[in-house]
Amino acid sequence: MDLDGLDGATSPFITLDACDGDLVGFLFPALEASYAGDSKPWADVLKAHPRVEKRLLEQGIEHPTDRSSIAWDDPTLLFTSTVALTSEGRAVPLGDGKARERIGRFPHGDGSPISYMIEFMRPNNRGAAITQRMGLEEILALLGQLNSGLSDQHVGHHRYNEGKAGLDIRGYLTADQVASLRLGLAGRGWSVTADEPIDGGMRDASKNLIAVLRAAERRNLGVLLRSHS
Repeated sequence: MDLDGLDGATSPFITLDACDGDLVGFLFPALEASYAGDSKPWADVLKAHPRVEKRLLEQGIEHPTDRSSIAWDDPTLLFTSTVALTSEGRAVPLGDGKARERIGRFPHGDGSPISYMIEFMRPNNRGAAITQRMGLEEILALLGQLNSGLSDQHVGHHRYNEGKAGLDIRGYLTADQVASLRLGLAGRGWSVTADEPIDGGMRDASKNLIAVLRAAERRNLGVLLRSHS
């Protein structure tokens, strides 16, 4: 696995990485159990997903099924186990460089365009019939899962935001959730509040996010959102 290929040359503040989102969902509770002193769920997940054990062996982990023997912190272990890689061992790119760069360098608040979207979205009560579109509540739930699903407000601690070398995994989506969110954002179930501070900010943020989600959907992959300086 070539970690040099994860950030590219610009190291944007927010990065969306292709991942196996279903696997994140399996590994997360296993890591939580291990932290609480029960290592069996971790061993069980790796036995059910031998490719994870193989990847960790390739990274120099001698006993992957024994969480207590692995020196890595939880975010490093979760990221390394689930990030999608090419046959050359590099991170699978999502969308074009322009969309990724604009997502990474969004000029508002905490630097996350998803935070901006959550703050300045409102229901759209006009247009298509309500049965023909995803409602705002569901869109916001998916945006929240991506933006902070592994942060304190959802999991009760900051462990996944305080990894080695500043690794901060904020949230993730499974492949199915990626497809649902893309459809929701592309539909007419939402609009923009009147007090949006950046002219066209919501339009640009949603456009770039849709492009990245579409790229992940084409590969049937989930996405991880991480923050780094």
